[in-house]
Amino acid sequence: MPKCCSPDQEHRAQRRINGLQLPLNYQQIIGWIVFVTTGVINFVVLVRIQFDKLKIASQIIYIALYVSHTVSHLTASLLDPSEEELRKLEINTVPEFDRNIHAHVIENGRCHLCNIFTSSKKTKHCSLCNKCVDHFDHHCKWLNSCVGRRNYGAFIASVTTALTLALFTSSLCLVDIVIFLTYPQQLSPETQDIINCNTTNRTNVDLEGKYCKNSIMFLLFLVIFGVSALAIGCALLHLLCFHIYISALGVSTYEYILRSGTPPSVIPQCMRKCPCSRAKLSKKSYMLSKSKAKNLKSRNSEREPSDPTSSTRMDKLNTSPATSDTNVANLISILVNNELEKARKIFMYDKNKIHPQEEHS
Repeated sequence: MPKCCSPDQEHRAQRRINGLQLPLNYQQIIGWIVFVTTGVINFVVLVRIQFDKLKIASQIIYIALYVSHTVSHLTASLLDPSEEELRKLEINTVPEFDRNIHAHVIENGRCHLCNIFTSSKKTKHCSLCNKCVDHFDHHCKWLNSCVGRRNYGAFIASVTTALTLALFTSSLCLVDIVIFLTYPQQLSPETQDIINCNTTNRTNVDLEGKYCKNSIMFLLFLVIFGVSALAIGCALLHLLCFHIYISALGVSTYEYILRSGTPPSVIPQCMRKCPCSRAKLSKKSYMLSKSKAKNLKSRNSEREPSDPTSSTRMDKLNTSPATSDTNVANLISILVNNELEKARKIFMYDKNKIHPQEEHS
């Protein structure tokens, strides 16, 4: 019986078909909770605060935005982004990758785990979903699924509608704050009854008949809710601008991280779990260290003596501090290369080799 949810998903025995399959991800559940909670607050509280015309307009806008976001989010989660050839196969247990047999998961356009030929070199095998994703972009924990060519449009639509919801909510809160401070009579009659300080239950804060406990709590709610919506909107705007930027570059999120040489410590969480990213970064570091070690070895070989007299001079130089530093550097280089070699063997995935269909291009 699988767990209902998991903070860090592990290797799946079978490939994931959609984002609603167990185990769910904690970030996915948190996203649902935030979506439902803000929706209740918007319809039950924020809409009822507005005056008549703005109340009708805000209701229509909220209904359109919430419906469109729900549809796009479910489409991105439920649409399987895997390879077309893989979707035609039955769901079977995916074998564990054996590096003793194959150096890479995908070699010469064939995935040894999914047992299919991939359509292009942009296809990657995701370990969390345990399947080959066509034009792999990244694995999104908020969707609990990979984002590929089939659901990339729905993913962008989901981000865009969520961003519009957050910005519209923060705008309504700002408008209500301005109206409350300048002309509170424009607010709805229900709101005026709640924040009316001209009653017998005044507090000591009621200096001019405008500020009392209820009105201050009302203003505080608008500020906190508006700032929270704005913070969510800023995060979504940053994500949307990033995808617009990489689309202009013609690369995916996965390719952008590899090309930028981003260290693993600052890679987004949705990319850290993709072993193909970690393997590529590890291989890049390994090859860089290997090239440095070769250059250092060639320089040392040039210094080797060719006659006894030069050997005597080299023995003297070996006792100098500079030569000692060189020896220490060589030792450190060897140790680092050994550790990188061990790390490289641990990673199961690497960048695809050229697909057979693209060898002659």
